[in-house]
Amino acid sequence: MSDTTVNGSTSTTAASSQSTTVNANSTLSKDDFLKLLVAQLTNQDPTAPMDSGQFVTQMAQFTSLEQTQNMSSAIDQLVATQSDNSLSDKATMIGKKITWTESSTDENGNDISTTMNGIVNAVNVKDGQISYLTDSGKTVDPSTITEVSDSAGSTDG
Repeated sequence: MSDTTVNGSTSTTAASSQSTTVNANSTLSKDDFLKLLVAQLTNQDPTAPMDSGQFVTQMAQFTSLEQTQNMSSAIDQLVATQSDNSLSDKATMIGKKITWTESSTDENGNDISTTMNGIVNAVNVKDGQISYLTDSGKTVDPSTITEVSDSAGSTDG
């Protein structure tokens, strides 16, 4: 007799003397699903084979699993593309004059806000965070920017 545990439920079959346990917190891949299906077909009672309806149901579940994994992969690719587009969008800031606020604390513990400005020379990405590098060498967090305008040196032709 064989006991098979999958996701916390137990089923017993008389065809084999093997025991297989799958951790309730683990996930089954396509390969695991196919292995289970092949084992089920291999170990079925020849005098009472699996109902064709059950077989079709399991194949539909397998197809659904495969499509879900494919969709997940496509979404991951879309997210990566969107991240690339975000950097491209931020690159349009190069050459623009920005005004931002820097916060600090003085020796008495008082909060001080200083308004600064500069021209964006580069866009940096570090650990997934985007920042701007100005002509004065300052690194600016986009969330601190209060104003964006054409650079002071640009003129209309």
